[in-house]
Amino acid sequence: MNFELNGTGASPIVHSKEFQAVILAGSGSKLFPLVDKTCPKALLPIANKPMLFYQLEWLESAHVTDILIVCQDDAHENIHSYIHNVLNAPERYPNSKVEVVKVKGSGSVSADALRHVANRIKTDFIVLSCDTITNYPPNQLLDVFRAQSPTMAALFHEPLKADGDASSSKKDKDDDLIEYIGIDHSTCRLLFCVDGDEVDDELPVRMSILDKFPAVNIHTKLRDAHLYVFKHWVIDFIAKSKIQSIKDELIPLLTHFQYSEEVLKREGIDKFLTSSANFDQFYASRQLSSTGGGFVNASRSVSLENHYNKQSREANLTRGGNSVGNNALSSSSSSRHHHHPSVGESGGSADSSVILLDSGDAGEEEVTDFHREIVCTAIVARGEGGYCFRVNSVPNYLEGCRALVKTLSAEEQVARSVERQKGCQVGDSVIGDSTRIGEKTGIKKSVIGKHCVIGKNVKIVNSVLMDHCVIEDKVVLEGTVVCGHSKVLEMSNLKDCQVASSVTVKKEVQGKNETFMG
Repeated sequence: MNFELNGTGASPIVHSKEFQAVILAGSGSKLFPLVDKTCPKALLPIANKPMLFYQLEWLESAHVTDILIVCQDDAHENIHSYIHNVLNAPERYPNSKVEVVKVKGSGSVSADALRHVANRIKTDFIVLSCDTITNYPPNQLLDVFRAQSPTMAALFHEPLKADGDASSSKKDKDDDLIEYIGIDHSTCRLLFCVDGDEVDDELPVRMSILDKFPAVNIHTKLRDAHLYVFKHWVIDFIAKSKIQSIKDELIPLLTHFQYSEEVLKREGIDKFLTSSANFDQFYASRQLSSTGGGFVNASRSVSLENHYNKQSREANLTRGGNSVGNNALSSSSSSRHHHHPSVGESGGSADSSVILLDSGDAGEEEVTDFHREIVCTAIVARGEGGYCFRVNSVPNYLEGCRALVKTLSAEEQVARSVERQKGCQVGDSVIGDSTRIGEKTGIKKSVIGKHCVIGKNVKIVNSVLMDHCVIEDKVVLEGTVVCGHSKVLEMSNLKDCQVASSVTVKKEVQGKNETFMG
């Protein structure tokens, strides 16, 4: 299911308590040295606003009024102070309750964090990582969840494209990993999500998937946004399970439930599910829809029973036919081992084969209605003028900052209190309050924080300076992040470097792919 990321055309939303939200504020080890005890990951500035600001604004636009921010013990004080003293959440979001919850020890793991607040979650709930930045219209996502009533809805996005002249060439290993996302586009079902490091030359695909979903599109140019909407029973399941990771354990398990009765019974899911035989989910969703029935136009819709019967009939018609699209697999092939050179998005390829795995005793498996209860929906965010990305590494941080700068008008980019000397040039950049820029200095595609002092003849490209930085004369910065209260002395040249907070880089230093610590 694709939606345009233009952020327009949204209908008025009525305040609702049908959803709660949990923001997971993890440690951010891959963002070292940008994050530390004084600047936890959730408060890392992106385009001069803390990361957490973007999730709160996104939830406010959906009028989700009950928000839990779950963080580690050592980050609690700083995040709590930001919420109440800097952002002043009670005044900014008067109809919302925003609570910061600290978790010790293993609570840094995503599922453990949810387990810690399980007793506070009373409704269907949204889970998002504090490093997920998007302007995807939340009412569209929630209306899909209302209309289809899935167990889970997950948002996927395409990776940010680095600028052609971006200087940063250093990429973390994890940034380049392919994710194999299996989607049945006729029903918007998410069927599997496999990280590239789990696949060598062959991608295993279970026959039980193709038995129930004959055409599977396998995408290699989509990424999991770590933004999910869950039915309430999922939190009860998590609370009683030993699952630690949402992405690596919970999501694969939920998708597996859709086509494996054996796994469903083994996990005892039946006791978490409630019967909906006499309950028309589509009719109910129309009443809850923020757009007044944009997805369900009839006064009383067809029931889920008819909906899934139609899916089954369509699936039977396609069984034995040719594969659908360039990226699809068909269950009609007689061979169990397929070379599939066109796996991925149109124009892309993945050099791997697809292995069809037998499902053991699947042929004797009792056919039940379990797949009608467990539904995982995939929503793909695409479109010009919108953005969806994760800030989970230093290269992604730089690219994310550039992406947000592009969304701002010229008036929004440079604060009125900025002092610019003769001959300085600023282009496609954000400059914070009370920053001073010296003569003949050039700043391009960068973010400069508040109260910075930049000398003469300085060149800054594709870089980020946080608040209270000092950059002396004739310094060159390319693809570099300088954390708060740090100094780079005259005639230094840093490319693809990171400077930790409160650090001084000596004069005339020539640095490339280096990290400067105190």
